[in-house]
Amino acid sequence: MKYQVLHSRRARYGGMTVSLTVVLIAAVVLLNVMFSTLAYHFSWFVDMTADKLYTVSDHTLSLLTDAIDEENAQRASEGQEPLQAEILFCSDFNQFEKGSIESYIYNTAHELELAFPDTITLDWFDCWLDKKLADSLGVTNSTDVVLRVKDGESRVFKQKEFFVFSVESSSTPIGYGGERAFATSLVSLMNGDRPLACLTVNHDEIFYDYQLLYLLRDAGYNYLMLDLYYEDIPEECELLVINNPNADLIVADGISEISEVEKLNAFTERGGDLMVFMEANTPVLQNLEAFLADWGVGLLRDFDEETERYYNCMVKDASVALTSDGFTILGDYVTDSAAASVTAPMREADYVPRVVFRDATALTVAQGYTQSGAHDYVSGDRTRSDLFVATASAQAYANGATLSTEGALPLMSVTRDASSGAAVMTCTSVQFATEAYMQSVVFGNNDAMLYLLEDMGKEDILMGLKFKPFSTTTITSITTAQMRNWTLALTLTPAVIIVTVAIFVLVRRKYA
Repeated sequence: MKYQVLHSRRARYGGMTVSLTVVLIAAVVLLNVMFSTLAYHFSWFVDMTADKLYTVSDHTLSLLTDAIDEENAQRASEGQEPLQAEILFCSDFNQFEKGSIESYIYNTAHELELAFPDTITLDWFDCWLDKKLADSLGVTNSTDVVLRVKDGESRVFKQKEFFVFSVESSSTPIGYGGERAFATSLVSLMNGDRPLACLTVNHDEIFYDYQLLYLLRDAGYNYLMLDLYYEDIPEECELLVINNPNADLIVADGISEISEVEKLNAFTERGGDLMVFMEANTPVLQNLEAFLADWGVGLLRDFDEETERYYNCMVKDASVALTSDGFTILGDYVTDSAAASVTAPMREADYVPRVVFRDATALTVAQGYTQSGAHDYVSGDRTRSDLFVATASAQAYANGATLSTEGALPLMSVTRDASSGAAVMTCTSVQFATEAYMQSVVFGNNDAMLYLLEDMGKEDILMGLKFKPFSTTTITSITTAQMRNWTLALTLTPAVIIVTVAIFVLVRRKYA
């Protein structure tokens, strides 16, 4: 009887059904593993996020292609080997492949490797085991990432540099900028003849953070700190930055034989560009302000006869204020000045980013300059043009009172000298070029500075590379063990269900 049941037609068909089911499940699992392996190796995935968060944009690839081709052509003409770059992760491979935040960085690096297989390679090393290599590269943490050019320079990224953070929190990322970080740094490293930017020291300059230095680096400049009193401005210097000075420039006055102002004059006469960042708390700096006056720039102040002191104005605008005190404001683009072309790409974009000025003072027009347009002022070969102004509802406060002003309050201007080609930019907010507003996915401060540098003559700036906002402000994080458990569960559950259903059907047929 038992033999007959085992060799009956129903048993044979049932056994064949179970066997086919098992074979089918095994085939599905095998195909899934094979496809997953190929998909990982060749980055086969569809990015369904609105901002293409996980995909290196065509714009970035196009800009890098042009930059790499130009670099290789230059190298070929000099008999050098083609460009070779390496993205080096400083910890175990699996941390970057399957982690949470790390996976964003790894995916971008892997896509760049696939897009430029002859130029970019990926590698890993344990920074704790290979301490010699880590020290030589400047690596201090296992989450660091190194971009280096063969026989050239290297750049160490801290993990935070790939992400954007809100003004309120420095720990919760709100956006991702990996492709921008890699692309701008690669272009910067491949250019061995980068121009030099100098930042002055010894005038009590206060840097609220290092974002201005990061901007210069990403724009392709080498930079160094310069004591203008003891050192001459290097001949190769193309850009000089005076950021938040709180002590005046030195002039030759019978006590000092050295004049820092004369050094500035000589620098601009040979076509050098200057950027000056000041704010409402900047003290009266007579020598620096006399130099700026020659370029059409003055600062709006109120003189108190009782105290015999000058008080800087502070621009307040409740209609566009980002803070309750009204002193963190949005600036308006100037569209009808000679320098308006600088911000034209920003104004013509589908989404026009706003720019932020915090604790800003306001500019005035220096004596000797006559108005030649709504926001243009001319003296000889020099034309001062406004880039950003406060809105019509803004007010200027000084010494506890509202100042009477006419017209819009200028917040940023640029003056050009037609004979020398030099340009002087004056910004009334030091905070304009700080991390809180330069890293924002909403504000356009970073782009405004990059477009200005490009307009001043910097040719190889990668423009249009954006940070990509997260749809939520939380990055989902699961461990490798959790990921493995989910994979097993999703793989085995369908198999168990199918086998259970097959057994149930066989039993039902037997006793039907």
